[in-house]
Amino acid sequence: MSARPPKRGGLSPSTIAVGAVALVVVVVVVIVGVKLTGGSSSSTGANGLKAPVDTPASAQVVSEVEHVPASVQDAVGSGGSNVLTAPSVKTGQPPLKLGSSLLPAAMYIGGEFCPYCAATRWALLMAFSKFGTFSGLEETTSSPWDVYPATPTFTFVHAHYTSPYVNFVPVEYLGQDTHGVNTHGILTPLTKAESHAYDKYDTVNGTQGVPFVDVGNKYLITSAPINPQLLDGKTQAQVASELTDAKLPMTQAIVGLGNDLIASVCALDGNHPGAVCSNAGVAKAAKAMGIS
Repeated sequence: MSARPPKRGGLSPSTIAVGAVALVVVVVVVIVGVKLTGGSSSSTGANGLKAPVDTPASAQVVSEVEHVPASVQDAVGSGGSNVLTAPSVKTGQPPLKLGSSLLPAAMYIGGEFCPYCAATRWALLMAFSKFGTFSGLEETTSSPWDVYPATPTFTFVHAHYTSPYVNFVPVEYLGQDTHGVNTHGILTPLTKAESHAYDKYDTVNGTQGVPFVDVGNKYLITSAPINPQLLDGKTQAQVASELTDAKLPMTQAIVGLGNDLIASVCALDGNHPGAVCSNAGVAKAAKAMGIS
């Protein structure tokens, strides 16, 4: 299992490309193994670093992410390929079904250790809050030992989501590193339906990775959509407060992906609620994705 880089590489299921540093004409690529085995319970590990501790999410931070100004959404639109990778569009697929709900379904599969998941969660929170309500969100960071260490984010591991429009299921499949890189294990086992969609739509040349996002089996994230470096050195409060500035590359990436995800859900649920789906930025994202 790998935390995918911005562009999916030819990694085996047990490896992860963790970085490249260019010095004049020398490029060093460090590759370390990712094993689905549990780590120890120690809170301090390699290099004297401590494993992240999940804490209740700040109500103000969550509110700022959930209420990105419509003017910022409009200005950002689809974000652009220079700051994010938009979801891919598949046709002719059966609807995604999760549990007993009859609503259009969407799911996220990620890992608490994963910096690419950390960046993606900001857009997921922004987008799906337009259709429903989150509770139980916690703040955390990605692994302090991995590439893009300690990327600020949330975790969905104890979160609940309710919506009259979409059955969104966020799964933190893999846990946090506990005492060094690749010391995470499976945190939340996948259900049969989740595993089926994951295996079908996220296996490319024998490789699976996180994050994976599936909106109705039609709109898929199978490569890291946002570069975590855009969030480097920031706190959750700083990231949230800067989502009001449409000129920032970080905002363009997070809000752009949020608009893409909103457009994807709107395409499945008959464009409800109207005020959300008629947003000019969402319309731009839908057009860029070829779904309107």
